[in-house]
Amino acid sequence: MAIGIATRNPSRWRGLLRCLTVAAPFLSLFAPLHATAQGTAEAIKSVAASDEYIRVRLEPGVGIRSLAEKYLDNPDLWPIILRANGFDDITQLSEGQELLLPGNQVRLAATALDASLGEIQRANEAGAQLFAPILIRNAIQFRDEAVVENLNGVYAESIELSSRSIGQAESARTHSEQQRDVEAEARLSDRQGWVEGQKTVENGWTERDLNAILNEQEKLRTLSRSTAQVVFRDASRLRLNANSQAVIQRMRVDPLKRREEAKISLVEGDFYALLATESDRNQLEVSLPNVDAKIDSGSFWVSQDAGGAKFSNYDVKPVSIQAGDKTLVLGRNEGAVVRNGDAPEEKVDVFGRIALKAPEDDAVLYGETVDLGWEDMPNGGGYWLEIAFDGRFDRMADSLFGLEENRMEDHPLAPGTYYWRVAALDAFGLPGQMSSVRKFELRSDDTPPFLQIRTPEPGAILRDPQVTISGETEAGAAVLIDGTVADIDQNGRFFHTVDAADGRNTVEVVARDTAGNETLRTIEFDFIADQRKDVAYDPAIPRDEAGRFLSANDVLSLSGTVIGGAKVTVVDPSGCALSETYADAEGRFALNVPLSASRENFELRIATVSGYSYEEAIETLIVDEPPRVRLTEPLPQVTADATLAVRIGTDSGVALAVNGNPVDVRDGMATATLALTQGPNTVEIVATNKVGLVTIEKRTVIFDTERPEVTAQDLTVEGRGATDLLSIKVGARDASGLAMTSRFTATSSGGRKDGVLRYNRARKAYQGTVELPRRADAEPVTVVVELSDVAGNVSRVELVR
Repeated sequence: MAIGIATRNPSRWRGLLRCLTVAAPFLSLFAPLHATAQGTAEAIKSVAASDEYIRVRLEPGVGIRSLAEKYLDNPDLWPIILRANGFDDITQLSEGQELLLPGNQVRLAATALDASLGEIQRANEAGAQLFAPILIRNAIQFRDEAVVENLNGVYAESIELSSRSIGQAESARTHSEQQRDVEAEARLSDRQGWVEGQKTVENGWTERDLNAILNEQEKLRTLSRSTAQVVFRDASRLRLNANSQAVIQRMRVDPLKRREEAKISLVEGDFYALLATESDRNQLEVSLPNVDAKIDSGSFWVSQDAGGAKFSNYDVKPVSIQAGDKTLVLGRNEGAVVRNGDAPEEKVDVFGRIALKAPEDDAVLYGETVDLGWEDMPNGGGYWLEIAFDGRFDRMADSLFGLEENRMEDHPLAPGTYYWRVAALDAFGLPGQMSSVRKFELRSDDTPPFLQIRTPEPGAILRDPQVTISGETEAGAAVLIDGTVADIDQNGRFFHTVDAADGRNTVEVVARDTAGNETLRTIEFDFIADQRKDVAYDPAIPRDEAGRFLSANDVLSLSGTVIGGAKVTVVDPSGCALSETYADAEGRFALNVPLSASRENFELRIATVSGYSYEEAIETLIVDEPPRVRLTEPLPQVTADATLAVRIGTDSGVALAVNGNPVDVRDGMATATLALTQGPNTVEIVATNKVGLVTIEKRTVIFDTERPEVTAQDLTVEGRGATDLLSIKVGARDASGLAMTSRFTATSSGGRKDGVLRYNRARKAYQGTVELPRRADAEPVTVVVELSDVAGNVSRVELVR
């Protein structure tokens, strides 16, 4: 419809073209005309029998320009052939393909106008209005003139002008595409540690300075404890971590669309990328030895090592990974591992943000090191810690990948302001999302604060147990008195009350400034209370249930603790001092008290250095007899039981041991269970009373589980009329001793009898006779004898005759 209107009103058609040449947005207006032209070409193909078109086959080795020169008399009219057949580009043509060519000047002129319009459109899409304004203006002018000549019926001139328009538009498009494909540059915006680069014109690696310009095909690598940040023109940035190497394979800028494209080859190591906002973002491709990645994401991480490649994506935009014939697309917070030679593995969810613990945000720290801590991630593979000089992490102070613990202690840093964040690594080594960012300031201060103690004075002797420690230190410092924080005012004056202990007291006062520097002062004073303090006697002194002190002889050794420096005296009922001593500074005392009777009462008098005195009554008892021990049940001489219960009665307060093992005594009774071994077993009972006197009892118990051994056996049968007389003899022996008798049972066809055989010590055998009713001829006689030892072990012997 647009072409028809322009045909009826040429001035309107030319005005439309001039309006469309003002700026690149005219392309959308030309699209309907272009679509109409393509529809016209399709219609022409459908009426191929018409004499307005001819059929031509594209032979091998023959180009489209040759066809245009042969059939259209002008090689520059080759776009007419494309438009007539509904193609947009020569790449759509193939050898042997049948093409339609205009068969007369009218059709050729119309097709030429359509082709010139298409070429003008393509040139403007390539940015001809910006990069080749004169060429595109000439193309439009030639086409305006061609339209006029076509309306006037001068078709040959119209075709020539369309050909010129096509040539000018094609030149404008080629020139624009060349201007749009411009090599871009990147900048080394941050470097920590040793960073090296190698341009294509350089023979080896050289150090790269901060803000160095990076070009296409330039290599960049970091060494241990080093990082490097590369910033592109659109503010996108990527950071190479330690021991990494990358090649900037391609960096191109399109001034028309104000976009860049870049291709980075990661040889080894890893980098983290943060691209510009979507409206200004680069098109970025990442190439690895066995993997290619197309990046739409604005935040991602990638690594390459001997085992393969790893990817983590943190953006809603995807990361497309291709290895072999398989493509894997990673969404937000997803990662994948690609082993060398394998297709991409299944994608996994990476860890989310972890919480930072210490120090708090905006903390002020002192010293030359810092302690950092964060949330523990169970079943993780480590952590990635970044410390930077700025909140965007453009200037890195340190980057530590693969930390095993959820903390970093004593990390050295110079004084200054720092920002830090942490990401958790999963079992595959894929880092999750970075935590929120915290800030801290590190200051240097190594001068300890001054500290003055005002009260109490050194060596003071105090009577009140509530003692006030006071003094002064620098403002802002903390004071700790024996580890407890004291109250301190804004001028550094402090007061703190402690509870004094009896005797010498030592108190440590520490002043600590905000940098952690400390000053220590030690205060010593004595506290002596004018009040009674019970004597703490040494628990090693033996006492009975009534609390009486026990002694095995006529001297009692008495010791314990009282008030430091006190005088300790033992006085008999008549008031005579029997023994006297002074306690040391800790209150320890020891003295010997002579005893003249088995039971006595005394007074222990304590006089403190302050003159206060008090008494305590004590009783003594001489115990000079060893403890009694009795077996409530006699022990067997021989037994076949593997365990033996020993039941013992003794005096109260006695300690018992059986075969060296202590036995619990309750109410004067105790039971010990012993495991016996084959043969004789010694049972030793040791009883010790509180004053150390000992009683020892010993017994022997034979443990025997072996049956008597049969040494001989004999059975004779003698017929005596109506009876048979059986003579029985069985020899035996046993280590623990044999029973004096043994039972037997005699059986024959004539009957059965039970009896007892008696042991003959001289013959070491059991003997005896028995009569049975006469048996039938040749019938057997059987005698079964049971032999027992003193332990109760039994052997059975069967005699047959």
